[in-house]
Amino acid sequence: MGILKHYPSQDLDMSTTDFTESSGGERDEILEVRKQSHRETARVRMWRILVTLALLATAVAVTVTTYVLLVDREDQNFRNVFDQFSRTVGDAAIEQQANLREALRMMADSMALLGAAHSVNGTSPWPYFIPEHYEQLALDFKLIARAEFISMQNYVTHEQRDSYIDFITPRYQDFVQDAHMIAYGNLDNLNNDTSKYQPYIAQKLKNGSFVPEEDHPYYFARNVQSPPARKYGPTINNNLLANKIISDGFHAIMSLQTERAVMTNIKPFANLPEDEHKKMHSSPDGAKNPHSFTFSPVHRIAGDETSDIVAMFALATAWDVSMLNLLPSNVKGMITVISNTCNQTVTYRIDGADAWYLGEGDLHTDYDDMGVYVDLNLQTHPDARSTPGHCMYSMTIYPSKAFEDDYKTSTPGIFAAVVAGTFLMVAVVYFIYDTTVQNRNEMMINNAAQSNAIVSSFVPDHLRDRILQDKKERQAGGFKKHGSLKMFLNDGKGGNVDAGRPLADLFLNSTVLFADISGFTAWSSVREPSQVFTLLETLFQAFDKVAKKRRIFKVETVGDCYVAVSGLPDPRPDHAVAMARFGRDILAKMRVLTKELEVVLGPDTGDLELRIGMHSGPVTAGVLRGERTRFQLFGDTMNTCSRLESSSERGRIHCSKETADHIIKDGNGHWIHKRTDNIAAKGKGSLETFWVIVEGERAATIASAVSSNEMVTTSKFAPSVPFLDERTNRLIDWNVEMLLHLLKPIVARRTPANAPKKGSSKKGASSSCETTGVKLGATPLEEVREIITLPEFDEKAEQEQQQPEEVEIPQEVEQQLHHLVSKIASMYNNNPFHNFDHASHVVMSVIKLMSRIVAPSHLDEDAADKALHDHTYGITSDPLTQFACTFSALIHDVDHVGVSNAQLVKEEVPLVDRYGERSVAEQNSLDLSWDLLMDPTYDTLRAFLFPTKCDMVRFRQLVVNSVMSTDIVDKEMKKLRNDRWDKAFKNGDNANFVDENPRDEVNRKATIVIEHIIQASDISHTMQHWHVYRKWNQNLFEELYVAYLNGRTAKDPAEFWYKGEFGFFDFYIIPLTQKLRDCGVFGVSSGEYLDYATKNRAEWEAHGEEAVAQMIKEAREKYGVPGDIKEAALQVNRMPRPMRELSQPLEAAAASASVEVSEQALPMKKPKSSIPSPPPPRVSWGSPEASIPPPPPPRVSWGSASVSNFNKVVETQIEC
Repeated sequence: MGILKHYPSQDLDMSTTDFTESSGGERDEILEVRKQSHRETARVRMWRILVTLALLATAVAVTVTTYVLLVDREDQNFRNVFDQFSRTVGDAAIEQQANLREALRMMADSMALLGAAHSVNGTSPWPYFIPEHYEQLALDFKLIARAEFISMQNYVTHEQRDSYIDFITPRYQDFVQDAHMIAYGNLDNLNNDTSKYQPYIAQKLKNGSFVPEEDHPYYFARNVQSPPARKYGPTINNNLLANKIISDGFHAIMSLQTERAVMTNIKPFANLPEDEHKKMHSSPDGAKNPHSFTFSPVHRIAGDETSDIVAMFALATAWDVSMLNLLPSNVKGMITVISNTCNQTVTYRIDGADAWYLGEGDLHTDYDDMGVYVDLNLQTHPDARSTPGHCMYSMTIYPSKAFEDDYKTSTPGIFAAVVAGTFLMVAVVYFIYDTTVQNRNEMMINNAAQSNAIVSSFVPDHLRDRILQDKKERQAGGFKKHGSLKMFLNDGKGGNVDAGRPLADLFLNSTVLFADISGFTAWSSVREPSQVFTLLETLFQAFDKVAKKRRIFKVETVGDCYVAVSGLPDPRPDHAVAMARFGRDILAKMRVLTKELEVVLGPDTGDLELRIGMHSGPVTAGVLRGERTRFQLFGDTMNTCSRLESSSERGRIHCSKETADHIIKDGNGHWIHKRTDNIAAKGKGSLETFWVIVEGERAATIASAVSSNEMVTTSKFAPSVPFLDERTNRLIDWNVEMLLHLLKPIVARRTPANAPKKGSSKKGASSSCETTGVKLGATPLEEVREIITLPEFDEKAEQEQQQPEEVEIPQEVEQQLHHLVSKIASMYNNNPFHNFDHASHVVMSVIKLMSRIVAPSHLDEDAADKALHDHTYGITSDPLTQFACTFSALIHDVDHVGVSNAQLVKEEVPLVDRYGERSVAEQNSLDLSWDLLMDPTYDTLRAFLFPTKCDMVRFRQLVVNSVMSTDIVDKEMKKLRNDRWDKAFKNGDNANFVDENPRDEVNRKATIVIEHIIQASDISHTMQHWHVYRKWNQNLFEELYVAYLNGRTAKDPAEFWYKGEFGFFDFYIIPLTQKLRDCGVFGVSSGEYLDYATKNRAEWEAHGEEAVAQMIKEAREKYGVPGDIKEAALQVNRMPRPMRELSQPLEAAAASASVEVSEQALPMKKPKSSIPSPPPPRVSWGSPEASIPPPPPPRVSWGSASVSNFNKVVETQIEC
């Protein structure tokens, strides 16, 4: 499990020139196979359509039938239930009317009997009669009639008026109180305001007041009522004939004489108190609901309807009482419309046990055909209907939508859906089956097409057609001519069938091309496997598109070698010219793509080039059968082409005389340029060869290739330092991408409270934390610590952290980071070895080593994160540590001038006064870079990198230890490191090393591993491929050679270089690789580094003297020889000005020789400035008054800089 993720190939826009596929000679294999299978599938398609239509028709018919039948059944059930409930409501209404009439009859007879019982000497007491205990009798009759109010009015003639008043007045208060006691059990509800009582027969005016009634022949004066009145007053002796409605009813009774009951029209009845009404209705406003009065006569003789009427009962009932408590609670929405002959209509809704008044008029909206009519007229008198003064009632009952909804459910739809779903399921199963079969057929067709395409890519069309034709002849019983397709495609058996009949042809006129990636072996040795395949896939896919456009047949790829041929399978007379154009195109494409890929794959990718060889001649093309059957080319033409490729040069097309003759013959002789020297080809002797430079179309093709990738290759940042070259800018972009990739996990790990806000200008390290014992020393060397404390594993933070891929870094942060890296790049001098290229190479090695930090396979997968944290001493779970290591690699040689620390001390440069005589270059590099990072320009970047003081302190410690660890010559530091190694990894062998706590032991090991990562990366070229080692070894040699020419080293490196490398390998490199292995965290990489180091030492022992001689020769050709004052003076002028000031004797000698060097031809020089005084001591970070000091003013570089480990070992070699 690596701690760093590499960019997959998908992250790269691999767009290439949009080549239009040529149709000539090319076949669309998929279309061809489909054409063959079309006729066979037509009949199947027809039956599929018929079955689908039949299934659809059946499903629709069954579903609709099911739905219709169930809906009809529910409708019938709905009608039956409504009929039953409507009868219940109608019967209840009729029964209510019957009970009402019966209660009135019984009440009237009771009063007649009571009156007869009070007769004196046969004289009737009427109207001077007050029935005793009237309230008790009335309660019983009200219950039977379900009435709200019942009163008795005595018939008083005009002559009896005064005597009746005299009779009733003294008895009024007593019988009212008696009625209250019977009705309520107390007198609490009685208002004893007797002053309002008027001793006269009164009439009620519209304003509610009472006045004496006018003279009439007779009166019906209210005698008693139930429930009793709540106050004394004119309700007694009120003449009801004054009310027209009641008067009409009374007159109707007087006219009909024998009719038991007469009902008036509908009116709201609010004479009762509100609480009395609420007891008798479903709705709280029942007092406003429709009521009717029913009048019944009291005859003088009980049972004799022909006798005189002596009194009249008035009974008030609500129409909803007959509808209450009739239906089950789940029955809702029955509508009842009550009408009378007095042109009145009201509507009720019955919901279970409740009845709700809806309003006046017929308010039912539907179901007219289902209305149930109920006649409520129970009068028996023949003149009842024609007598004015009373109303005859009827009721019509309807269902409602709500009632219907209870019985017309969703069951029909559900059943229909189930039926439809069943058919749908059958259809789905059928279609799944049909689709499976179709996909299977499609897959077989595609497989056949792909097999056809694969065969076509390996085998020319005529051989493929021959194989297919042979199969047809075999199936038809014919004889084979050229082999069998079964033999070709049969896994593992093709080589055993008819081996005597090979599939091969001879092509007399063809041109073969070999294109090999020069430098690939060395380049790939320092890359991850995924990066290697990203490069190859990107390049070869682009080449394939070019080949398709140019009608070139790709034969194969062998490693990094691309093999193609023209002139087969379709012969063409211009095969050599076509191949030359193809070679020109892929050279241009290679240059574009490698520059593009350098941003993703790192340094030196842009330096890769193609080396191309071409040869024309006859080739044998055929299918070589076996376990890995494939199409191949054979013959001397292939061997010759391979020799031409291996003897070619980077970025050039090398061809034989035969190919050159074909190109000249086709009229393109100006493309051919003879090679000055003949090549010695194995088995061929000396060959005359040529360089091919395709002209005419070159500019257009290359422009097309570049334009297609312009958006990708262009950096998204404008150059921060204008004078840097294109290659350096690409390296800057790559370093920025790597650092951004490491910055995302840092942000993802933080809690929301500590996470920097987008666009925040908050300076980093602003929060306080406990930093006791952590000091910012006067010099970086004083800050080096034996143990750096890394964070402990936080399982909760590990689980809750955001995915790094989801983190969005603000553009401002990216721009500041790019600006910072660009400034760092500009601070590197143009040395042969210690330059920005070297820093980028070290960054790449650090990233590779950290990506190789893995956990052993035996660790528990359930606790993989914790196990990896413990196994790698916390490095894997701290992204800030990983960023610090990479940043240290980037800055470790800033301002290096190509001489050792010992030389700087010897020259007594001003930096020695500042840093002392130890690690001068390393401290200077660190201080310059740190001051740059602390510049206010990068406030937002620092807020993202270390938002707290703790983070900044730890980052500083990590950078200091990492950069200072690159000085391996300092004997004191070396001894301390060795003791620390023994204490950490040889604790069992030395009892003197006892840790005070386990955390120190873990952090000590982590500190060692971090320092070893930067140390190994600084000299990683010695542990990589021989060519990589030779490249950087030569650069270092040249750097020391220039220093020798400038008089800044005592000895010529040519004198000790060969033997010195053995000491470097034996006493530092190989022991360091063994320590990488002993750390136990680098997996197979430690073995890889040790293996390369051992091999390079062996190669150096075998070829080192030859290599040194070559390096001396090239160095002298480039820089001159010792004693060549003119050349040495030129090197002095190429140095930064501060260095030149340290080379006064040599410069004076150059002046005496009158050497003139154009200043315009020299690189930019740093301005001269005065030596700054040493800065005041810095405040300790751990002190209470400490604060992070502001960045000091930019230091003046005096030519002192960090030195590589390699250079330091050379110093040791000189001392030895």
